[in-house]
Amino acid sequence: MKKRSLFNAALLIPLSLACFTLPTTAQDRSGDTAPVVEKAGTTYARAHEIDEMLSKYFKPGEPGASVIVSQRGAILFRKAYGLANMETNVPLQPEFPLRTGSVTKQFTAAAIMLLAEQGKLSLADEIEKYFPEYPLPGRHVTIENLLTHTSGIRNYTELPQFGVVLTKDVSPDDAVAFFKDTPVQFQPGHGFSYSNSNYFLLGRIIEKVSGISYQDFMQKQIFQPLQMHSTEIETAASPVVTVIGYTQGRKGISKSPFYSMSWPFAAGAMRTSVDDLVRWDNAIRIGALLRRDSWERMAKDFTLNDRSHTGYGYGWVIRKLRGNDAMEHGGDIGGFSADTLRFPKEQVFIAVLANSDSHEPAPDAIAEKIAKIIFAPLAQLESR
Repeated sequence: MKKRSLFNAALLIPLSLACFTLPTTAQDRSGDTAPVVEKAGTTYARAHEIDEMLSKYFKPGEPGASVIVSQRGAILFRKAYGLANMETNVPLQPEFPLRTGSVTKQFTAAAIMLLAEQGKLSLADEIEKYFPEYPLPGRHVTIENLLTHTSGIRNYTELPQFGVVLTKDVSPDDAVAFFKDTPVQFQPGHGFSYSNSNYFLLGRIIEKVSGISYQDFMQKQIFQPLQMHSTEIETAASPVVTVIGYTQGRKGISKSPFYSMSWPFAAGAMRTSVDDLVRWDNAIRIGALLRRDSWERMAKDFTLNDRSHTGYGYGWVIRKLRGNDAMEHGGDIGGFSADTLRFPKEQVFIAVLANSDSHEPAPDAIAEKIAKIIFAPLAQLESR
């Protein structure tokens, strides 16, 4: 788990079930037709180059990845590579859900924003309001500190004793008790340190405020309204799934060791498909689910007390890539790795979900390679 109002469902753009489809136009919220990348021929050329690149990195008979690229909601590329299950030789399909690790964080952040819009909490609330037993005297850690990894609370997945307990099911409160007495790294707002503990606490706050479990809240308030029917928050009781996670060891590729899915929780327990991630991106793009100002606040690079920037918003890394403003978050969780990359100005979205935690190049590097092809000058593309 390393290093996102009422919704008009008619605005969802249907996803083709073909391997990849390349429409030449897309429709924005106002109904105006806008070009997608360039002319149809060039768009196909880019898709072909992406396919050639991915085919070199993902070999038949090995774990693979599902990849999708969209612009303004229209699908530019959609294809899966490799196997979902090496023992049964089941090919990976784009519609299959995979574990995404910390990609979950942007969804947890959106859930917090939804509760804030409903007046059920404030981002300025100090966490002692929800955890009166938490030993942070005089530190004034707020919900916003949790969202931005500026709380100073240490990352529970990096504690030495975590390896002893990760195979055991745990309740949310017992998990909080596991790390709450660990000394903090810095005063809140005075530093940045990526910590799964922050988002675990946010998940517990969602439960305390809503009165239902985190997974039920996400299903009812996020996934169902956005028609993300392949998406769920995994728990220890979740059924056996189609896609198996793998790792690379000294003896070759093997299944990833078991650990309890009660530990990732709101920091990294989501399983989803690339199709559903485009539906998610569409909601952000058109300002659905949350108010436009809430989405914008989530995408803002957070500033520390000394006015320095963290490069992180609420559940997203905020950065420049190839001169373009970008919002990104990856995820690594036993047997799986993932990356989501959006370019808000160009309205381009890329998702790479892999069922291996040790593939090279990793999904974030692959997403950057795809972006390089998408944004390459036309003359450069034609010369290849």
